[in-house]
Amino acid sequence: MFKRKLSFFIILIIIVNICFYPIDVNAEGSAIDIAGNASAGDAGFIPADAPAINAQAAIVMDLDTGDVLYEKNAHQQLYPASITKVMTCLLAVENGNVNDVITVSDSVMEQVEKGSSAIGLQSGEQLTLKDALYGMMLNSGNECALAIAEHIAGSTGAFSIMMNDRARELGCTDSNFVNPNGLQDQNHYTSCYDMALIGCAAYQYPEFKTLISSQAYTIPETNLNEERPLWQENRLIYSGNKDYYYQYCTGGKTGYTETALATLISFAERDGRRLVTVVMRCNPTTESYSDTIKLDEFCFTKYHLCKPLIDYSFSSMNIDNSIVLANYYDDLNHELPKYYVNQSYSFYVRSFINDADIEKNIDVYKVPENGVAGKISFSYQGQALGETDITMTVPVVMASSTDAIVAEKNTPKPEPQIVKIAKRVIVLLLVLIVLLLIVIIVAKIRKKIQYYNSKRRVRYFPRSRDPRLKENKERLEKERLEKEKLEKEKQEQELKQQEETVEEEGNVEE
Repeated sequence: MFKRKLSFFIILIIIVNICFYPIDVNAEGSAIDIAGNASAGDAGFIPADAPAINAQAAIVMDLDTGDVLYEKNAHQQLYPASITKVMTCLLAVENGNVNDVITVSDSVMEQVEKGSSAIGLQSGEQLTLKDALYGMMLNSGNECALAIAEHIAGSTGAFSIMMNDRARELGCTDSNFVNPNGLQDQNHYTSCYDMALIGCAAYQYPEFKTLISSQAYTIPETNLNEERPLWQENRLIYSGNKDYYYQYCTGGKTGYTETALATLISFAERDGRRLVTVVMRCNPTTESYSDTIKLDEFCFTKYHLCKPLIDYSFSSMNIDNSIVLANYYDDLNHELPKYYVNQSYSFYVRSFINDADIEKNIDVYKVPENGVAGKISFSYQGQALGETDITMTVPVVMASSTDAIVAEKNTPKPEPQIVKIAKRVIVLLLVLIVLLLIVIIVAKIRKKIQYYNSKRRVRYFPRSRDPRLKENKERLEKERLEKEKLEKEKQEQELKQQEETVEEEGNVEE
């Protein structure tokens, strides 16, 4: 019984560990309120005055700088549902031509899950890649996604490899894609942070922006179907929808499955700033719209983009306060060195902070390294906001491309999945070892207690007082007396027989 209980307890521990131990170690952090910038390096960056949301995970990222203004469980691996199609659309516009003609194969239709979202394509039907993209992004047609994947890569499996390769190129570390449409699969998952990176990359393409901003589209007549009108499922861009319309939203993609619940990736532009917002695992679906509006409004109104080095040059600085120039004014027999900074360098700060109040601290190296002569760091009331290099050459200003931004960002990346799994296994082994030691100790204690209790139940008597000895003695004495009586009777019988024999012999002689 004890062993059975122990086995049940160990199995229960393992099940609880599997179900509730987070895959991702970057869980939601405590609420913090840094006065200055928000960055991707701030795990679980939730300002104290941020709005409460329904979503289990969320992120708001600047499309041009890559700065993270808000994040909640941003690296938690969750099922994305149909927002997966943003990655499918990205690969389609990067590797295909919108005028390409797609022929829907039998293989595609065999993969369509019965009852899932579709626009009614048939085997052998022909339509352009553009029409298929509208069917996928507006009406979330799952067969459209499969047809696009087969057209681009030759098969769904090959397209999944392309998805994962592209995700890694963008800096995604929490994702694994196995299909192009997001239908439920336990091996198909991503995170809000990864989806934001994918969204930033897709938003650079005019074709993508046109797709997600369209409220309606009509697919022309094909060889097997009449023309089909399509309507956008994203309520944020419908002006007639008073409850969930958001005037700054430029488009997005919705998603839902019973397992993933509601997911949404959306884009918004306001006063020259562009944001991508991702919310995952919302219930009910309408909360995905409410959460997005709350987060966008918060980030647009509570932060502003600071560019502290606009029109900045070392030649305009006060020489007495410049270590950079003072080192060279001692000897004017040589040409002054040229120093540069990236004048487009920027970071986000809270709206109540004036750019003029941000402090600059110049740190110059004695010996330049690889063209870098030092750095300028920025702070507000002692809190660090960011830093940028002082260079010996004119810095190359990267275009507003997510690919370039992601490549040059110097933020710590989440641990590789293999490291997370290894940590999880080690923790589980340690728990099992501790449980085993506890079981051994308990077993030994139980054995000692049982031995002690058994000793207490035994009664010891002196042999002279043992009632069993007295009974045995009486029995032996009785047996002895009976034996003597029998022997005596036997002797008397023998003696009597002898006397009778002698008497008979005397009678015969007479």
